[in-house]
Amino acid sequence: MTGPMSSTEFGGILLRWLSESRSGKASALRDGVRNQAQAWGLELAEYADWDWMRKVAALGFIDVDLRVDRWSVAPPVLTRLPHADGLAVLTGARTARISMRVEEAAQEWMELIAVPHRPGAGEAPLPDTLLFQYEDPRILWEAAEFFGARYVPCAALQLMELLPQAAPGPESAPPGGSTADTLEKYELRRQRFVPVARDDEDGLYRWRGADYARLTRVRRNGVFHAVERETGIYLELARHRTGAMRWRPESGKGRAGLGRLFVDRYAPLPALHERAVVLCSGFPPSTGKQAQTRAYDNVPRALAEAIAASLQQNLETMPRQVAATVGRTE
Repeated sequence: MTGPMSSTEFGGILLRWLSESRSGKASALRDGVRNQAQAWGLELAEYADWDWMRKVAALGFIDVDLRVDRWSVAPPVLTRLPHADGLAVLTGARTARISMRVEEAAQEWMELIAVPHRPGAGEAPLPDTLLFQYEDPRILWEAAEFFGARYVPCAALQLMELLPQAAPGPESAPPGGSTADTLEKYELRRQRFVPVARDDEDGLYRWRGADYARLTRVRRNGVFHAVERETGIYLELARHRTGAMRWRPESGKGRAGLGRLFVDRYAPLPALHERAVVLCSGFPPSTGKQAQTRAYDNVPRALAEAIAASLQQNLETMPRQVAATVGRTE
């Protein structure tokens, strides 16, 4: 492919390719995102390929397991947004056949709102968000069947019931002598991993394994445990009694049970938690002041509290904003 390309085309074509390919290596997908961007003259920032993968997974299009270096396309799902005045979102695989059926429905009987992603500088454009407006929920069953998708009443609230409690994983071997040059420890004050010479204190560590894969382990009472990076960071936050989440109720009448969830950028949500909050709106998070926070829209208070509790966080509730000052920043 050559020539200029719009953000809609970039995200849509990549999603079409993922949908038709069905699965592959996560490392190859990262390379593919960057190579496609280069072919179309898009300059990506460092780690923009990984950020694209993470957001596409959060939006429910693909599932990614970095432990085995695999991605797989998610099945197509039509699901209502929580308390969103008759809006549903289509996520998962978007094959040529599904896209054709969506276009046919939009022309004949269903109100489609296609919202293109507006990438920031250096970002890889995401696929369009496809929202459907409805008055009678029963039409969603028919629409899902027509698309070849599964209808889920509200995926965000169903995922709330599946959130795991953050905890150290199975006991694991400590770093060996050959890993000394790559050993790093998470330093909460600096909000990142820093090189260290020893692993003689409890905390969150990472190092390169024998196959050069990066291993993340949490040390508790002298014992190392396997842990995902995101979960490990929240375990460290809990150990130091540090908060990274805030929720602000909406200002509209009758909307006090919904709001924006703000999460500090240095503490990314685990994959399942992030998918739950992203599927409240169908959009990736926006960034707050100085890009230090991620903000998720249309999040029910109950879901925000469940996410905080599962990650050993005390959710801070912020005061409501008056309508005139509601904006896209914290």
